[in-house]
Amino acid sequence: MVELLESTFVVPSEETPRETLVLSNLDLVAIHKHNCSIYLYKNTEGTKDFMCAEVLKSALAKALVLLYPLTGRHVVGQDGRDQIDCNAKGILFQVAQLDRTSDSIEFEPMSRELRELFIPKEELSSSLIQMLQVTYLKCGSVVLGSSNNHIIIDGRSASYLYQTWSRIAREDLKSIVPPSFDNTPIRPRSPPKISFDFPEYTTKPQIKRDDLNSCVLSLLRVSKEQISDLKNRCCQGGNATSVSTFSAVSALIWKCYCIAKGLTPDSKSRFILTADVRSRLNPPLKAYFGNAMMRISAASEVSNITSNPIGDVAKTVKAIANGLTDEYIRSFIDYVEVNWNKKLYLRETSESDIRIRTILGMQFSDVDFGWGAPQLLSWERYTENRVIYLMNDTSNDGGVKVVPALDSTTMEKFKKVFYEELLFCQHETQ
Repeated sequence: MVELLESTFVVPSEETPRETLVLSNLDLVAIHKHNCSIYLYKNTEGTKDFMCAEVLKSALAKALVLLYPLTGRHVVGQDGRDQIDCNAKGILFQVAQLDRTSDSIEFEPMSRELRELFIPKEELSSSLIQMLQVTYLKCGSVVLGSSNNHIIIDGRSASYLYQTWSRIAREDLKSIVPPSFDNTPIRPRSPPKISFDFPEYTTKPQIKRDDLNSCVLSLLRVSKEQISDLKNRCCQGGNATSVSTFSAVSALIWKCYCIAKGLTPDSKSRFILTADVRSRLNPPLKAYFGNAMMRISAASEVSNITSNPIGDVAKTVKAIANGLTDEYIRSFIDYVEVNWNKKLYLRETSESDIRIRTILGMQFSDVDFGWGAPQLLSWERYTENRVIYLMNDTSNDGGVKVVPALDSTTMEKFKKVFYEELLFCQHETQ
């Protein structure tokens, strides 16, 4: 059982602006819940004061001068819009100890047990933006648990928080770029101009068919060598660098899902992508802290996915991602503005659809507070059927972790087909 040693609120080490931050339309459509992650730091050298809580708190207080909205509270304005009251009340910081070793704990995939052990309790979250817990294990290892409010923190923003905090802790100040909370560049146009349809969203309430108990999580690792073989197969002997890791792995996932699900060749499957759009805007959003994620999708006949060369499927995936143009993004921002008082819902998907969330390329594996990088990172995934996460594998340089949430029957078939296809790629390139 976890023993709580300390619970406090860390505030900025200097005076910060007292203001109200009105959230952007991309914030408004984010899933309003706390996202959890866990970092495991192993004290392999038996270092004294390893991951010292006082050092971490001091560095955090300095980081919060730059990240002051995180010390505020989520409120709803008189006009009904979500806001952050930048009141510097601080973020929750807990210190705990657990009479267990790291080897006795299964850290991946994220589970309810891990949340209970290493994440501050949900009932504490309410209007808080950020919660942290440092837990010392009896083997000397330390677990850093984080719970951040998706109302303003997406994957890249979370990465910036951890990188800035850790760099201050190890006094690497030159590499810190101040964040921007200015969402003026992504405000709606006047008058609004909606040039596209957005089938991923609706103003009609949706009946939720999936819940926590309807799917299982799994962790599939793809090595750097397997990715290289997959890219070569996509290019059929051409230039493998022309295919991104994301497109190649996503194409394989889409194909394997359609096979595992037993979809008929003449049916259609929709590929739904959630991706960071900072670099796709003109001009790009540089150092922006806030939500800048969007959904885009396209449907294809199952026969095109399962029977055509994997390279063709990769091209389809790339075309979907390339649809996130500046005009598409700004049209969506205007679409939210026109419909914000009606409330937008994510449209419920069908059994033939697959949803991909990618945090590839985001810096999470090198969060070094001065005692070395974490040996393991475990993220909470939305445990909804047919959602698959892609992320860099911290234990395998150049590799990728594929984390699917599928019903148990489909999961077993998916894993079998997935590794068979990877093995086929290996044999084909030899």
